Amino acid sequence: MAQEFKIDRLETTRLIGPMVDKHWKGLRTAKERGEKVAWCSGVPFIFAYAMDMKCHFMAGYSAYCAGRKAGEHVLEIAEKTGELQDTCSYHRLHMGMAEAVKRGYDVREDVILPIPDLMIAGRVCPEMSHYAEALYRKFGIDVVGIDLITPYQESDYPFLEKYLEQQFREILIPKMEKVCGKPFNYDRMSEILTVLKKTATIRNECLEYFKKVPSPWTLWDYGVSLAPVIYLMGNPESIPYYEKLKAELEERSKNNISAIVPEEKHRVFWDGWLPWGFLGHFSRKITSYGANPISGRYPWEMFPRPDLIEPEPDPVKTYVKALYSGGMLGNNMAKPGLSLVSEIIPEYHIDGLIFFTAKSCRIWKSQLTIMEKMERKYGIPGVTLEADMADSKMFSEAQIDTRLNAFFEVLEARKEKRRWV
Repeated sequence: MAQEFKIDRLETTRLIGPMVDKHWKGLRTAKERGEKVAWCSGVPFIFAYAMDMKCHFMAGYSAYCAGRKAGEHVLEIAEKTGELQDTCSYHRLHMGMAEAVKRGYDVREDVILPIPDLMIAGRVCPEMSHYAEALYRKFGIDVVGIDLITPYQESDYPFLEKYLEQQFREILIPKMEKVCGKPFNYDRMSEILTVLKKTATIRNECLEYFKKVPSPWTLWDYGVSLAPVIYLMGNPESIPYYEKLKAELEERSKNNISAIVPEEKHRVFWDGWLPWGFLGHFSRKITSYGANPISGRYPWEMFPRPDLIEPEPDPVKTYVKALYSGGMLGNNMAKPGLSLVSEIIPEYHIDGLIFFTAKSCRIWKSQLTIMEKMERKYGIPGVTLEADMADSKMFSEAQIDTRLNAFFEVLEARKEKRRWV
């Protein structure tokens, strides 16, 4: 009889659900209290928080909606009202929700988004421009666009930082002052960054436990633990969560408790978005081989260098530095990404690479190049899995099973040949 494996879930992550529900309820009921609401794609949502606007992060809402199994209905509304199926599922979720609210379609109350007073388009990919333009064209929503230009290499950072800071000061802040009818609150932004710095610092200390063999937690645990960084940015409640998480990881590590029971057989690198609509499915599939996804480029996306954050005297300048020089806008791109993966593999004792290719999102660059170079350098295998972050019509269980079976057969044959052992 084949050995059965399962995940020994962290108790601390069970605290996430109530925290997330509280955030979305506050946003959902904001208009009832006469508060301003913003939608945001990309990272400028901190500016809305600084102005005490209730705001959501595009990817964060999409993960929430898909994870709560409400995404399919909202995607159907989007397609019924003219959105193309092969466009970004995150884009379609928002367009479907806007259509549902405006037309009075029946949607689950817990995933409803109020129509915003301002759409902040932090444009990392072309789809975010289309998303903002469509919201303005179809619903008359006020939009401000900020270009978050993708770096190719580290030497691009100084120029890009200067350009982004200019956009924040000359475009975004004046627009927010006009919408909110008051001066921009630089002191509040400094307060938010002070909390963020401490939160991200403790979170990074938690990442160190991925290096332990066996690992006391999984990349899935990390993924759900992103919520305090995003939803609770600037809220002191985010700090106790990571303190509890770190304490539990320390205890597990001390007692040599593995996140995969009865044992961790393989340690794999997961590259790309987490498939929020199918996280449980992928988790069970990968775990069934005794494999633990313990790292990837995704953990380094949200403020990987909090040491660069200096909340005073200039919160705008330091935030820009955290985005580029801090690696947040570079690790999933070209040269910076390749360099990061090359460091992660030996440091985290990676046996194999899983590259998740989202069919409706191609923002993760150089996956095939990275796979080829890492196999040559370290002799470890890689596999590409094609699906989507939220749309089940782009998910094929048979394809996933076939590729994972072949991948783990190769990984089993090669795992004794890791070059850093």
